[in-house]
Order: sequence, then structure tokens, then C-alpha cells
Amino acid sequence: MVDQKIGHKCTGCTACNNICPVAAITMKPDAEGFVYPVVNYEKCIQCGLCIRNCPVLNKENESTYEMPEVYAGWNLNAEIRINSTSGGIFSAVAEAVIERGGYIAAAVYGERFDICHTIVQDKRELERLRQSKYAQSDLNDVFGRIRTLLEKGELVLFCGTPCQSAGLQRFLRKKYAGLYCCDFICRGVISPKAYRKYLDDKAKDKKGTISKVHFKNKDFGWNRFSTKISFSDGTSYQEDRYHDSYLRGYLNYNLYLRPCCHECNFKQIPRQSDMSLGDFWGIGNYKPELDTDQGTSVVLVNSEKGRELLEWTASKLYMEQRSLDEVLKGNSCLLNSAVPGKYRDYFFANVDKMAFDKLIYKIGQKAMNLTTGEKILGFLHRAKEKVIGNGS
Repeated sequence: MVDQKIGHKCTGCTACNNICPVAAITMKPDAEGFVYPVVNYEKCIQCGLCIRNCPVLNKENESTYEMPEVYAGWNLNAEIRINSTSGGIFSAVAEAVIERGGYIAAAVYGERFDICHTIVQDKRELERLRQSKYAQSDLNDVFGRIRTLLEKGELVLFCGTPCQSAGLQRFLRKKYAGLYCCDFICRGVISPKAYRKYLDDKAKDKKGTISKVHFKNKDFGWNRFSTKISFSDGTSYQEDRYHDSYLRGYLNYNLYLRPCCHECNFKQIPRQSDMSLGDFWGIGNYKPELDTDQGTSVVLVNSEKGRELLEWTASKLYMEQRSLDEVLKGNSCLLNSAVPGKYRDYFFANVDKMAFDKLIYKIGQKAMNLTTGEKILGFLHRAKEKVIGNGS
């Protein structure tokens, strides 16, 4: 590890790996599939750049507002809205940046639907960037590529988790006028190992090849979103969030979040990104006409740059100012970390030995057999979170 003070607080943001001048740091997965920095001490020159630029050990957010401006909204393009995780705000923002000659750095599905960050400059590529991708993305060399673009005076919009955004800003080590950062209200990142096991088992069950993965699909509506996996033979698997084993393991049992997500250093206000996006869960309780079950986004404008992004997209969006209290009542993971699941260790001890669906079923049976006191505690934790995932 780069520094023992970090331990499992490490977010895997890759700032240390990318900033090392002698390539002494590599990112390697642990037994749970999460990547951590590993140092080759034969190469290391003890320059300390990795420590000085770690976003966990060094925080900064002086360029953002003390309190964000809060909006509910959606994309006026109905097709984009229905095919986005929540209201399609990110697509409008990304379009506006590209229209100004800029680049977008965000997560896409790669080979075999593994998740990685890439950089695009073509509106036709934006469809690949839409929708939540339910596992931690591979940042590869994106930070360095972004720096190269910024040094050339280019405009870049980066979208990722709050810790990834903070990692990029620490890596850059200076402010760039052309950099705009957008994060999302993050419940926590999922183990790539758990994600791979889930997909591989679904392909095995169908005896086919996966052609599309669509989390938070809206065929059943935004509030009852589903997981839909399509196969090359034209068949598909689809279950809503209450019955899909992957979402149950994530939302009900907290089985496979990265350890640092249970004590996240980036669930805070002020934010470290210019804009934050998410699902505006519960907005219909305050104004029913703002929830038509097609997806409503919460938009937090956190800085002058965030305000600029919103101004660029004004003609593409419906927006209405709301209160931060409304956001917190429906999406408390803006500030609160999810608690580790009681059967988290059991999951990882058995994920290589058992079919994914069967393992989640067994955990569900164990959860049903909890004592009354344990059930009450679990209910209180879930009531505190009131959260059902990421959104944009």
C-alpha cells in the first residue's frame, strides 16, 4: 500500500498511480475485486507525490459554494429522459460542452460489459455514457489524458463518483479554467468481482452472449426501476429492483460496497465538484406534478462553474428550484454512508463457490431468521438511508 494511514479508506481513485513520476505504483485488485495501489519499492524514489496528492489525506473544496443551489428537473427530450437513469440532465450538460468544442470523460461499458472511463467528443457517443453502471469503473489513464487536454487549453467535463472527482483535482495539482467536474449522489461503489459474477451467471443461465446491460431500466417506471439484460439470441432477463438479486444484495443487504464507502470522506457539503446529480426520490410528496414516473433529477449547483453549466443547458431542460431538505429526506446518502451488511463477509466467502442468485437467496433466508431486535436495528438503518442507488 502507498501509506498505512490510508488502509481501507483508499477509494481506488488512481491519483497516486497516475502521478508517480517513475511508474512505481500499480493498481491491483484484492480478494473482493477492489483495486488498491501497490508500490514497487525498487522503483520508488521517495518523492512523496503520492501522499501529498491523495484526496483522502488532503482535502480541498475552496472553489465551491458553502451551500448548493438545489433544483428538480429533467431533459425536455422525452427519449433521452426515458433512456437516462433519472431525468437526463447529464446528457444535456454533456451536449452543451461538446457544442463548445469540449470533451467528456465518463464511464462506459467496455469489452464484456466491464466498466471503464473514456473520453469522447462526439454527440453520437453520449448514448454510451447514459445510465447508472453498477460497479466501480476502471479509470485507467484518463487522468493523464485529461491533463494533456487541459494543458492544450481544451474544455473538459469529468463525470464520476465524488471521490473520483476529488482524485482528479488532487492529481492535477492546479486549477484549470477549462475543467468542469460533475459527480453524482453516490450510495457507494460495487465490487467489480461481484458485478462480473452476476453477469457471468446470467449468461450461463441463458446459455447465451450478453448484448446489452441496462440497470435502472424504466419499462416498469422510474420508481420501480428494473435490471434488464438482453442476449444475442433476442431473449432477455428483466426483474424490478425488489426482485433482482443484484439490486437486492446492493440495496437490501449492503453486501458488496467498497469498504471506504461505509465511512465515506466525500459525503459532504460543501461539495468538491461543480455540479452534483442524482434521483430526486420523494419529490412527488412535495409537488406531485414533478413526478410523472419518467425520471426526475436533483441538481446541485455547487460553484460558479456549475452555474455556468446550468446556464448553457437552460433551453434543453425543465428546471424548478427546490430545497436541500427535500433532497435529504429522500436521498440521505448525500451526507450519510451505508452501514456494512451483516452478511457481507459471508457473501465474499462464498461468491466463488455458489451461483449468484442462490447465494443472495440464502442470505435473504438468513436475514428473515434474524431476531426481533436485529430486525428492528436493520429497519432503523434502512429508514435512515432512504436511498435506492445512484442517478444522473
